[in-house]
Amino acid sequence: METFIRPNISAYISSHFSAHALPPALIHAMLMVESTGNPFAMRFEPAFYDRYLKGKPLSFTPPSCSIDTEAIGRATSWGLLQIMGETARCLGFRGWFGELLTPEIGLEWGCRYLARLRDRFLNTGGWEVVSRAYNGGPGNAHNPANTYPAKVLAHLPGGVWPQEGF
Repeated sequence: METFIRPNISAYISSHFSAHALPPALIHAMLMVESTGNPFAMRFEPAFYDRYLKGKPLSFTPPSCSIDTEAIGRATSWGLLQIMGETARCLGFRGWFGELLTPEIGLEWGCRYLARLRDRFLNTGGWEVVSRAYNGGPGNAHNPANTYPAKVLAHLPGGVWPQEGF
């Protein structure tokens, strides 16, 4: 399978792991699982749209953006870390969703979310629980049926989670 990692992706990861105190190997492993390193990856999640957004009022839309377009964008995962549009909005992102396909912007918002989950779950469950929450939402953090942590672990050096003090 072809990967789309550009040489400067490592530099983007470096700036975001230090800004958010995240292990760079974890960010790299997660982006390989999420997008195989393709900064232009995007995926519409119809079940998320139907459950959380369809027909519901939205508190924000960018200027000149239809409510339907905004709702579909919120139900789409974007960029290297495949951050959901709804998650980015909840964290304060106010740009157009296509901006999340720019590596530095998508990594910034994905790392903000990952750092928030780290602060909430790392002490009680380690990176396995943090990664599970990233993939399936905080309500899924302790769901052992979620196989996402094993996929991330397969991309980590030596197949081990980063040390908490990395």
